[in-house]
Amino acid sequence: MQVSRRVFLKYAGALGGLAALNKSGLLTLKTLSPSEAEAMQASMGKYEVKYTADAMCPAECGLEMWIKDGKIAKIYGNKAVPMNDGTACAKGASGQQLVYSPYRLKYPMIRVGERGSGKFKRVTWDEAIDYIGRKLTDIKKKYGAESVIMDCGDVTDRDQYWRLFFAFGTPNCTEHGAICDTPRRHGPKLIVGGKRWEPDIMRPQLVRQPDGSLKKDYTYKTKLIIYNGWNPFVATRIFYEQRGTVGAKVENGCKVVVIDPAYSNTATAADMWLAPRAGTDGDLFGAMLRYILENDDQSNPNKKYIDWSFKKYSTGWDEFEAAFKSWWSKKDPINGLNYFSLDWAADRTGLSKAQIEELSHLFGITKPAALVWGMQSPGHHYNGYCASILGCALNIITGNFDVPGGVIDTELVKSDKGGSATGKQFKKKKVKRMIDGKEVEGEVEHLHMDLFGSKYPAAWDDAVADYPNAFKEGVDIRYGPFRGHHYPIKAYILRTGNSLLTGSAPWKWKEAVTAKDSKGNYKLELFVFIDTLNLESALYADVILPEASYAERMSLSDIYPSHQVIYNRDAVIKPLHESRKPTEIMNMLAKKLHELGDPDIKPEDFWEKYKTEEDFVNEMLAVAPGRVNVGTPLPYPQYPEGYKLIGTPDSLEKGEVTIDHAKKVVKGKPVTVEWLRNNHGVAIWPMSWYRYKKHNADEPNKAFPKTSTKLIEFKWDWKEGDKRYGQYKSHNEKIEKAGGEVPKGLKEIGFDKFPSTFYWFETKWNPYTNPEYKKYAKDYPFQLICGRVHHAMSGTQMIPWLGEIKAEGTWQPMNKEFEAEVPEAMGNGDMKDMKMKFKANTYSVGTVWMNTEDAKKMGLKNGDMVVLENPLGKSTKGKVFVSGGMRPGVIKLGFATGGRFSPGLGPAYKSKDYTPSHSDLVDPSVLSPIMGFPGYADMIVRVKKA
Repeated sequence: MQVSRRVFLKYAGALGGLAALNKSGLLTLKTLSPSEAEAMQASMGKYEVKYTADAMCPAECGLEMWIKDGKIAKIYGNKAVPMNDGTACAKGASGQQLVYSPYRLKYPMIRVGERGSGKFKRVTWDEAIDYIGRKLTDIKKKYGAESVIMDCGDVTDRDQYWRLFFAFGTPNCTEHGAICDTPRRHGPKLIVGGKRWEPDIMRPQLVRQPDGSLKKDYTYKTKLIIYNGWNPFVATRIFYEQRGTVGAKVENGCKVVVIDPAYSNTATAADMWLAPRAGTDGDLFGAMLRYILENDDQSNPNKKYIDWSFKKYSTGWDEFEAAFKSWWSKKDPINGLNYFSLDWAADRTGLSKAQIEELSHLFGITKPAALVWGMQSPGHHYNGYCASILGCALNIITGNFDVPGGVIDTELVKSDKGGSATGKQFKKKKVKRMIDGKEVEGEVEHLHMDLFGSKYPAAWDDAVADYPNAFKEGVDIRYGPFRGHHYPIKAYILRTGNSLLTGSAPWKWKEAVTAKDSKGNYKLELFVFIDTLNLESALYADVILPEASYAERMSLSDIYPSHQVIYNRDAVIKPLHESRKPTEIMNMLAKKLHELGDPDIKPEDFWEKYKTEEDFVNEMLAVAPGRVNVGTPLPYPQYPEGYKLIGTPDSLEKGEVTIDHAKKVVKGKPVTVEWLRNNHGVAIWPMSWYRYKKHNADEPNKAFPKTSTKLIEFKWDWKEGDKRYGQYKSHNEKIEKAGGEVPKGLKEIGFDKFPSTFYWFETKWNPYTNPEYKKYAKDYPFQLICGRVHHAMSGTQMIPWLGEIKAEGTWQPMNKEFEAEVPEAMGNGDMKDMKMKFKANTYSVGTVWMNTEDAKKMGLKNGDMVVLENPLGKSTKGKVFVSGGMRPGVIKLGFATGGRFSPGLGPAYKSKDYTPSHSDLVDPSVLSPIMGFPGYADMIVRVKKA
């Protein structure tokens, strides 16, 4: 793509920091002389370029790693991967400091002191695997395999571990999504069977042209983006949103609105910044929906808000609208105003009535537009489900779902992966348990602690934040064939996660993993920690296994694109120290369990089947892309519409396929690791829009979305004749078969079953919306929120290069002078461990971000130490960063930026005594009622000068 001078200058204006960078020489370009070009070419010849992907954060950007003498010498973005289009953020570029960190785990260890003491002895891999194998065998015999939890934490390549433990016989295998933002995803799950809605700004896109050819399209179509509680310029979860937002503004005149109590980096690029009270996202969305419904006028071009054609492709709107409107006549006990009116929303959100009306009109009249809601909010609120549902409805009825420039459900359209390699087929195995003296038979999956447990039977992403309670009290199965079965949790295998710090309140987790029975033995009999990084959770483990870093192991990346893209996270160097790859760890433990007589672990399912990690990843790839041939333009017009596509892009394009009309499958040559390596590490299939309707007719194609009716569903449990439909159907059936027994979560909000359509309930710890907490407003006048900085959750704070970059008001250079061992780049591309001294106020640490006027009233200034206290008697302390870019009455802390108590955090460990830990202030009893998600952003505090 050629960039004109005009476009370049527009970008320069949009990115105001360019001038300063240019003066520093960082953006200076010059033509190489012939001798310089020759020298560069000779130098490049010494490198081997390998295509891989980042795992420094779950954005998983495509990377080129340049290898010299078996070491990573350079890291660049992979231009062939559209997710990041050749760019790399600070995290991706600093990967060498993680891979070569002196603080990473180097060899297996077994605990010799009390849990939490950090006392371990070095052992061999054989000793560690033997210890784990014998413990698991004993636990399975005594309590059943279901008493083991396999938690794959913060990294997405979990398949080897899930396969092993599903085969072992436990259904309780989970991953980071359970404590990420499940309320945020709930609306898409209910309405289209998806997960995460993002603006259509990933560029380039591979698009079928009218002449049948394929072309990379760089043009932007979006006219309005509303980011609510979402900060993609810092929280680079969806990396293309950074450059895509700026690109849409510059090239297409797109307007950007940011709704956030904090003036975030994303807000600096916005045309409108709205700073509501925390936790009022659903209030704002509800008022927007009511305004649009009340003021839509199809005869007035300036008020033609609704695209009523959406009703052709959906079901249940009439029921949804009626349920929503039934609230309009109700009075809110907090303010006496009618729900979802502009006055009501203004009172609760703290925004003006005029601001809400302007936003509603702007969204209704601007097309195409994208309303996007974030992890911070509503994703971290007790009632975030309601906002997520309303956000979906707003996008759909205004004609912005899956249209060019609108919103895309990235979960529905990304490439499939995993297949049989993940081992979910093992959950179908028949097992028997004795219940009340009777032998009962069911399937392994019927023992799932959440889906059939007494609390959150709709927790399809698992209720990890409830694990501390399960460790201490066990699990009660109240639904399904094993109703009445109780079992303890006796083993917790944590891989690439840090749940003791991030899984809700750390004190609750520590209490649970150190709880002992009457004989003085730990109730949780086995705690295994598997990771490259030496995080806080490792201090409480019985066994530590060092896993190969992301640059030393192989997996796949497919994160949230606008169409099917999958790329190889290749192993670019050999495992360092004594670390092992996941496939090897899986096979070692499988062999040990088999040797110890486990009948469920068979050689042909593990080490005989997967001799290398490439064997395993090839099986994961066998299902790709696994999506249906739908939309406009039709991705492959030579094949039947609605048929599932499997195979490499080139084989599908050339017609090297077999077509199974009975199964509606078009199958080309399988995607393999070798194919990816030969194609810049990535497979890309064509983009399309309007995937919910036929490409040549205005009617549903009944192949998309992923719902019970293959229509957009505004109702979630209903019958037509003898057939029952909807996403809540199966969960309500479980309740009915249990005699109407209501699960704990639903009881909290007064529901007797999962609702059939629109519902509403209030959040916790918000004195402005929930009368129960109004009494705390005077003594605890600040709402507490949290947000990410440029780190991978809690896993990269030992990286000095990231510590030398500040971010907004929660990650500022306010350190005390310290000395630490750090890996530093040498001129030849090598990394060398060095002792370095960091002077005061030169290194970023977690800070307490508060409003200027609030600070002035309390006599606080930048750098003052304060203590934050919540109504539960919990506290944390840190240095204040004062800014006008924060709504009065709100305080923001960074996620996992302070109070880091593992020595494995290196530089971050040095600041543990004067940096705030947001997690210490979380109420562990606030678990959202539908899926048991922790209310990270539902808390109020008071501030005292330390």
